[in-house]
Amino acid sequence: MYPKDDHALLIDLIAGSDKAFSNVYSTYHRQAYTYLFKRTGSVTFAEELAQLSFIKLWKNASALNPNIALNVQLFRICRTVMIDEIRRLAVRKSTEMGYLDVVGEPSATNDALVKQLNDDIHSAISALPPARKKVFQLSRIEGYSHKEIAQMMSISTSTVEDHIGKALKLLRRKLRDNVFFFFL
Repeated sequence: MYPKDDHALLIDLIAGSDKAFSNVYSTYHRQAYTYLFKRTGSVTFAEELAQLSFIKLWKNASALNPNIALNVQLFRICRTVMIDEIRRLAVRKSTEMGYLDVVGEPSATNDALVKQLNDDIHSAISALPPARKKVFQLSRIEGYSHKEIAQMMSISTSTVEDHIGKALKLLRRKLRDNVFFFFL
């Protein structure tokens, strides 16, 4: 019924068609999972995020914009769900750490863990090649957009994205034993 016609599929999805949703799921689930896995490095977490993304897509189908490509809207949802879940996990971890302080766990231990984590991060970032390190710091530490970085460094946005992707891959590899970085 939907031979590569995402617009018709999107219109039916907005109208609440179960069949359209099933078609979207079968068409885009693998792509959404791969997108999330590349960003999290975790099979389980990526699968959970993909499921949550499709649930959110279905629940909010009537709010989708028929003038924006379906895949663009889906991947925006995937990104939002991923960020929300990472924030939720960070809050939970923070709450657990606070609980440990309250029940008598020495805060010096927590301070030592945080210091070690910071040292590991700085060491991993320092190991990056100079251009990649600069792009990564401008993006992740100083908060510049890919377009702004490209203009500042006189490079293309795809080069910026390539530098960031390779930097994250290296950081994941160097920090893989650190539980806080399963979602990096």
